[in-house]
Amino acid sequence: MAAEDNKTFDDLVKETCRFVDVRFEEFKLKTTRGLSTALGQVLSYVLIIAVLLIVLSLLALALLQWLNTLLGSPWGTLLVAGVFTIGMVVLLLRRHALFKDLFIKLFINIFYNSDSDEQVQ
Repeated sequence: MAAEDNKTFDDLVKETCRFVDVRFEEFKLKTTRGLSTALGQVLSYVLIIAVLLIVLSLLALALLQWLNTLLGSPWGTLLVAGVFTIGMVVLLLRRHALFKDLFIKLFINIFYNSDSDEQVQ
């Protein structure tokens, strides 16, 4: 009877070790998937922002040249600089809502979204 209990206990230990190994592998896979998704999202945001900055710079240059010919050299430059200063102040005042909250929501959706967990299984 003791040998049978010992064999059952050994089987239970083996199954527990296998269960822990499987759960650890699942954790590693979920973490890898979450990090790769997060990195992809962040890189796509960086790429979009870079393209928007290039387009905005070219539009500002065109506006600057047009205003300088229309108003005279210093006034067009001052107007464009004023518009960019106002834009910078607005971004600084809204940076928390625009950037921090965006990334917090992104990471919460990636790491704690139960719908994506069901799709993997």
